[in-house]
Amino acid sequence: LLTLFSTLIGVLPAQVMGVAVNEITGFGETRISNQPPEKLPGSDVRDTQSPSRGFSDNIPIAPYITRAARYVSANWLRTADPRLATAYVLAGSFLLLFIISQLIAVSRGFIMAHLGQSLIFDMRSHVYAHLQKLSLKYFEDRQTGDVMSRVVNDVNSLERVIVDPVLGLLTDIFSLAWILYFCLNWDWVLTLISLVAVPLLIVVTYFFGGILRRNFRKLRQVIGDLNALLQDNLSGIRVIKGFAREEYEQGRFDDKSRETYKLNVKLAKLFLTFRPLIELLNQIGTIVVLFYGSIKVFRGEMTPGVFIMFFQYLPRLYGPLTGLTRFYNHLQQALASSERVFEVLDTEPDIKDSPNAVELPRIAGNIQFRDVYFSYDGKTEVLSDINLQSEPGQMIAFVGPSGAGKTTLTNLIPRFYDPTQGEIFIDGHNLKDIKSKSLRKQIGIVLQEPFLFNDTIKNNIAYGKIGATDEEIIAAAKAANAHEFIMEFSEKYETLVGERGVKLSGGQKQRISIARAILADPRILILDEATSSVDSETEILIQKA
Repeated sequence: LLTLFSTLIGVLPAQVMGVAVNEITGFGETRISNQPPEKLPGSDVRDTQSPSRGFSDNIPIAPYITRAARYVSANWLRTADPRLATAYVLAGSFLLLFIISQLIAVSRGFIMAHLGQSLIFDMRSHVYAHLQKLSLKYFEDRQTGDVMSRVVNDVNSLERVIVDPVLGLLTDIFSLAWILYFCLNWDWVLTLISLVAVPLLIVVTYFFGGILRRNFRKLRQVIGDLNALLQDNLSGIRVIKGFAREEYEQGRFDDKSRETYKLNVKLAKLFLTFRPLIELLNQIGTIVVLFYGSIKVFRGEMTPGVFIMFFQYLPRLYGPLTGLTRFYNHLQQALASSERVFEVLDTEPDIKDSPNAVELPRIAGNIQFRDVYFSYDGKTEVLSDINLQSEPGQMIAFVGPSGAGKTTLTNLIPRFYDPTQGEIFIDGHNLKDIKSKSLRKQIGIVLQEPFLFNDTIKNNIAYGKIGATDEEIIAAAKAANAHEFIMEFSEKYETLVGERGVKLSGGQKQRISIARAILADPRILILDEATSSVDSETEILIQKA
């Protein structure tokens, strides 16, 4: 509604200018010139056939200005000369329209800023929520940096190319509607002549739009690859420095960055070629209107005010048309980004609850594998004909060489993967018949490579039980033989561990991970080679924990 009203306000100043020109040249309601009404200046056309006879029929705002001028003349200026009053009204009209248009623009800007940010917040939150539902296989098959780029960069790109352009699209459509309405009423022939270049405009826009979309798609993919490379380099900075591979990685980064440079330059060239073509097509229409309109004025078939007003509307007529072409090009960029975003949203989780899945009640801990087979790629079997059963309270060890499938087997228990054949039961419940979240809430896991968040020791332990008290956290740390080394830090439990726990040793990270699992008080505890990367003394402490 604001845009509709704003665009109407936007087309009125040209009408005010038309009134002013007609008043100055003697074609107005107040007849500033002393030319007798029988003839129009410089014309043999009689007044009875002239646009000046019924000037309000030519410019819709004219009668309102005339009434206002009469009121101002009678009540404020106390003068019989309407010309001075008309001048005041014309100037006041310009000022009033400007103030109203600015107030509307500010209000509309605030609303669109709120709506735009709400849209992006909802979109990013929706994408992140969907990522949380995807199975581990999705993340194993993709680069972390590329996934991050989709959630952050591509969603941000959608804001830049959708929110503002959509507002511009509404403005362009309403402006075009108002201007065509007025222009067709004034002179439908001249209006159609002014649109002579529109078919070419559509063809050029469609042609460039396809090229732009293909290149925007490539650019978004390259930016995703660049983010993935950067994320890998920053995560592996110790390895890079340890092998003195700084120059090698710099070369890889520059090569990928150079791809974005080339694509951006190509897009810039396309835009620089597209815009002059659009302007050329606009100028063709302007030249035709100038020629044809001038002839009509010379013949007395159009007043100078209407001609000037029509000529002022040409940029407002071509502007929305050009704006629609810009929107189409922005749309190509949005489609390139949205393809990457919706590729995430359209991905179905490999592991998802069945429609009839039920909550898993508190379990005792009985685990049973029945004829379980598993393959990651559908070709090579990692597990074959596994049958086992563990009772509550038992400590079970899986022993075998590296690559034998020990980690894979334990990953099937919390249903990170589903067996390719066979079934797994916990307390008699088939894992496929229960809700995964209710299952995982009763399982604690300590990974072979412990992961700590870039937060304090306290918060990393408390991750096992959100809202845990300090006493519970300390008790869990003591049970994991972690309390002693934690107290040696100056900040104690408030010590920041750094990204992935980089500020701690392997054994310290492992014991904090165990404390986190202990705090969760799980019914089933899975330790995936929890002592594989620590010294013998630390191993003893972990085993005691």
